[in-house]
Amino acid sequence: MLFTDEVSLYRQPTQAWLWHWMGRKQPRLTYSHSANTVMRVVGVLDALTGRTVAWDCSSVTAERLARYYGQLGRLYPEARKIYLVMDNWPVHFHPKVTAALLRDPRIEVLPLPTYAPWLNNIEKLWRWIKARITHAHPWSANFNEFKEHVRAELRRTSGSPQLRRYCGLDSLFNQ
Repeated sequence: MLFTDEVSLYRQPTQAWLWHWMGRKQPRLTYSHSANTVMRVVGVLDALTGRTVAWDCSSVTAERLARYYGQLGRLYPEARKIYLVMDNWPVHFHPKVTAALLRDPRIEVLPLPTYAPWLNNIEKLWRWIKARITHAHPWSANFNEFKEHVRAELRRTSGSPQLRRYCGLDSLFNQ
């Protein structure tokens, strides 16, 4: 079973509560004078192993999504059946994306109800990335460095027991 979704990550750091010792040296967020460029990430989270596969691009189009989903069968050559859990974003059901998914008869799409992100465990991965990387990050001046940190965090956490617990994957099969 694979959970899939997309996320937008922005060049400028997000603001929220920052914890710091009392005193005069409070943390400061650095903002770039450049536009708030976006990094779009399409991800797949394996429910059994916690392995993540992610592709990043400047925008997610039906053509790109079809190309990414067309690679799923090669990622799991030993699987007899691949259940792909996804939300109801209209691009997921574009004819090009549907055609790419139909090329591999092992893939069965399990659409989630509308406005039910708590049922898609990859949403927790996106929250993890935003909390650890994009919140109050210091790389707004160098967007390529920011993207490398996002990619490195996705590689580092892929399959880790800590991420499995955070995303609730252990509870899916231990009942």
